[in-house]
Amino acid sequence: PNNLSQVKESLDWAFELDEPSVIIARWPCALKKFSKQDIEEFNNPFTSKCSVNTDKCIGCKLCMKIGCPAISFKSEEKMVSIDSNKCVGCEVCSQVCPKDAISKERN
Repeated sequence: PNNLSQVKESLDWAFELDEPSVIIARWPCALKKFSKQDIEEFNNPFTSKCSVNTDKCIGCKLCMKIGCPAISFKSEEKMVSIDSNKCVGCEVCSQVCPKDAISKERN
């Protein structure tokens, strides 16, 4: 569910069917605490955080529309920021940014 192009592809497939359909996402919710089984099965998901490149951010607020609690808009700078204490590293925000201003922080 964190890969937006795959989600769109799955939804397009389901909407084209002339019968009821169900899409089941196997990936655990990014906001839940991962169990030992989740960590083993999904290869230790979300281990790095995302950050905003302030030179690239144009303040369009598209990333705000995903509803992530880690993203906020700074009116005075007219750009977004990501609170690394709240970011789980799902990278959905980076997929919607039209200027590639959001990326994983380097470890």
